[in-house]
Amino acid sequence: MEGGGTSGSAVFKALDRKRRAIEGVDAEILSLLGRRMELARSIGRIKSRHRIPLRNFEVEAQVERRLTGLAEESGQGGTMGKNLARFLIGASLEAQAPFLDAAYAGERLRILVVGGAGGMGRWMGRFLNGQGHAVRVYDPGPGKTPHRRVRTPGPSVKWADLVLVSVPMDACGSVLRDLADLKPRGVVAELCSLKTHLVPVLEDLRRRGVRTASFHPMFGPSAATLSDKKVLFCRHGRPEDVALVRGLFESTSALLLDVDLAEHDLLMARVLGLVHLANLALARALLKSGTPFRRLREAEGVTFHRQVATTEEVVSENPALYFQIQKRNPLSEEVARDLGEALDEIRRCVRTGDGGAFEALMADCRRYFEGEAV
Repeated sequence: MEGGGTSGSAVFKALDRKRRAIEGVDAEILSLLGRRMELARSIGRIKSRHRIPLRNFEVEAQVERRLTGLAEESGQGGTMGKNLARFLIGASLEAQAPFLDAAYAGERLRILVVGGAGGMGRWMGRFLNGQGHAVRVYDPGPGKTPHRRVRTPGPSVKWADLVLVSVPMDACGSVLRDLADLKPRGVVAELCSLKTHLVPVLEDLRRRGVRTASFHPMFGPSAATLSDKKVLFCRHGRPEDVALVRGLFESTSALLLDVDLAEHDLLMARVLGLVHLANLALARALLKSGTPFRRLREAEGVTFHRQVATTEEVVSENPALYFQIQKRNPLSEEVARDLGEALDEIRRCVRTGDGGAFEALMADCRRYFEGEAV
């Protein structure tokens, strides 16, 4: 008993020493963070003095790559480095923002964001303001925006070099027609997740002399940086009008891809529609199993953990948007049929005990992902 008590006391003393050491390290971290923020503020002063935009996405990508690499080299794991980079970038932007005014050097556009109080509209407003452009917002909804909000769109539509339409897909067509009635002098650009349903509207606008562009950021409003993010630009309308919108992202670390307007929804049927459908089906199947998710998590393996992480993100997204992605893509039925047939093929192999067919099926899938013809 006495020996056990002595041993227990020693353990608690050792733990206390380690915790005090951690407190000391925490103080060092905060001190270093303070030094970093002061350096960030000094950069903000330089940017303000020389009228340089707040955000430089290429530098942000370099910071993320550097800290991810350092974390991997030190055995801490790349995820820790990436998360640290994103926190530090956000803190630095907050530290620099008060020193910057609205006037910048270079090509400064006047931009009206229609729907700028919504999730993606707010993201675009912050992005454009950080790039040095003058931003106004029109949105009849209740959401908040840090940018100048106009009560009616008319005067700002005529003021703007670019009218950026960030509204729900089912409202986009009517919003575009209403904007055309206001006779915009600049480019009217929409960023819907699907395009087919807008083709007649866009063609009508061009017949009326309205300059249009269509693009699609392949990320949501929670994106902290543009590193490894993609933006699609549709070949439709005048190349110089699309180039105006493309130019907003050319100095960033985003990956830019040009696609034909007709090809866009074909790609999205699989890249968005199929993936959403498969993950929603997985979530429903788990729910129908009756097994508490907590219990599944306790017994999970690596594959389950990775897949469910994606599935949890999908079911947490905007239901109205995801419904429109399923409803409005003309290929949705074909995609759902493909998914059903794929499940039937797998089940048939198992039901008939045909291990050779199952192996061949998996081999076909591997060759597909390796880029080989199947």
